[in-house]
Amino acid sequence: MVKSDKKLLVVDDDHMMRQFTQGVLISLGHECVTAGDAASALLRMKEDADIRVLIIDIRLGCGPGGTQLAKDVLAIKPDLGIILTSGDPHALQTAKMKIKQNVEVLPKPYRRRDLAARLSVWL
Repeated sequence: MVKSDKKLLVVDDDHMMRQFTQGVLISLGHECVTAGDAASALLRMKEDADIRVLIIDIRLGCGPGGTQLAKDVLAIKPDLGIILTSGDPHALQTAKMKIKQNVEVLPKPYRRRDLAARLSVWL
């Protein structure tokens, strides 16, 4: 396993999905932090300049969704890598077209190898 020097941020309103994804990322040798909503994710981004890749569920419940969060963070740090996730493949493609830069999509449910393949674009 190759340890990455890039920190990842997982943003998902589903606690179990956050834990699963964080566990997979740690098992792949990555440092990982989590947030349950867009506001918390933006706060994490301000507090931690080492975050380089975000894994964002496009439907975050209350508040801004994942697509808007991706746009907001890319406006601040355009070199970030973004992986959008959702159980709705059509919504994923629509979100990817709206953002247009540094975006990979990962349909839910996903496996460890699928997540690792998407991460390889930036790591």
